[in-house]
Amino acid sequence: MRHFWPLLLFIAIFIFIVIQAKDETPIATVEPTSPQRIISIAPSITESLFALGVGDRVIAVSDYCDYPSKVETLPKVGGFLDPNLEAILALQPDLVILLENQTRAVEQLKQLNIKTLTVRNETLATIKNTLIKIGQQTDHLKQAQKIVTEMDQKIAFINGKIKGLNRPKVMVTIGHSLAEQQVKTIYISGQHDFYNDLINLAGGQNVYSKSTPKVPSITLEGVLTLNPEVIIDIFPEADDHNSDLTKVKQQWQSLGHVNAVQHKRVHIIEQSYATIPGPRIMLLLDQFAQIIHPEIDWTELRP
Repeated sequence: MRHFWPLLLFIAIFIFIVIQAKDETPIATVEPTSPQRIISIAPSITESLFALGVGDRVIAVSDYCDYPSKVETLPKVGGFLDPNLEAILALQPDLVILLENQTRAVEQLKQLNIKTLTVRNETLATIKNTLIKIGQQTDHLKQAQKIVTEMDQKIAFINGKIKGLNRPKVMVTIGHSLAEQQVKTIYISGQHDFYNDLINLAGGQNVYSKSTPKVPSITLEGVLTLNPEVIIDIFPEADDHNSDLTKVKQQWQSLGHVNAVQHKRVHIIEQSYATIPGPRIMLLLDQFAQIIHPEIDWTELRP
């Protein structure tokens, strides 16, 4: 059975990563020897490695890595919050790639004389930079640059389609906290994450315009106050929790005074990649563009 990325865990990690994010630092100097035994401790890192064409060097992944399907048979070495150091050490990797915020694990691995590479993925810019950093470390810089160029071409194409159009107010929700079958808290995209980048690139504007907090949490009353014109609800692997999805749909329909509900512009995105800030983020940008600007003919969504 496919190991899906638990939504509550995603919310916790998302909040931690975005809040702890610092200014981008220069890319580190690459050592001459290209690693051949790589362990990835995050789904976005794993997807980046395979997108760069070095998936054959990956010897283990985190518990929540399930794409591409090849990784399902690889050894698992824990998760973002609890990497299994004993299992990692036993596999004798020559490189472990982690997220920058996993500072404790990085220090522990260094004490074990295991080489590490830390990357970031909270914004579109850091996602691109991660591809470049991993490309440099694995001697696949040209492949990384090619992927980033293709991402930029996609962005330019969409920008050309939406230029001059009205920018509706969009709310992206990344999770719900339920209390007695009612939505108690809704976590939404703020001004400092990749969802905010996608909203802007797809021709919308984030309904939450304040700079703080980095990951806002609001109530249903807060939704009424913000009154978004479009709601994009990130609800990955919905087929694994259909009952929850039905309740979520009912909750949205109960907010009849919200512009997005009145005009039937509440969209639930169920694909697993919607929570993975890696190279497949361009698929999510495609969806955002089509949702935010349905008046455009997106039949040939290129490049």
